[in-house]
Amino acid sequence: MLLGILAEETSGLSVQPYWVLVAIVQFLLLFFLLQKFLWGPIQKTLQTRADRIREGLETAEAAKRERTQMQAEVERLLADARREAAALSERAAQAAEAAAAEIRAQAKQEGDRIRERAKTDAAQLHQQALSQLRSEVASMAILAASRILGKEVDAKAHQALIERSLDEAGTELGKSN
Repeated sequence: MLLGILAEETSGLSVQPYWVLVAIVQFLLLFFLLQKFLWGPIQKTLQTRADRIREGLETAEAAKRERTQMQAEVERLLADARREAAALSERAAQAAEAAAAEIRAQAKQEGDRIRERAKTDAAQLHQQALSQLRSEVASMAILAASRILGKEVDAKAHQALIERSLDEAGTELGKSN
């Protein structure tokens, strides 16, 4: 009999509802287990990964925007620094020019003062030399007159006379020049 059943089963394809039902229950049970233990965690992992990728892209975009803003800020700061450096350079050049002009003015004033003092000193020396020359000429004239006359002459009277004559000669010479 067992052989008969086996022989009957092997003779053709027959669908037995019991085994179809068992297969469907097994499929549903496998589907439920896969859904609960495999598909759910896979979906959760994929969702977490997608969220991290989205956050990473947002962070990258934010970093790119921040980098662009920082680059603009750096360029603005560099432009400001260049303008300040140019202004500082200009002020330094103006200060140097003003200092040079002041030094030139002081040097000119000092030179003028030295020239005036030299003129004054030269005039004083000239007057001293003339005075000394007059005195010596008067002494020599008195000495010559006393030798010629052979007697002692009043030196003071003669010196006054000679100095008056030299003054008159000096004014005559000054008029002719």
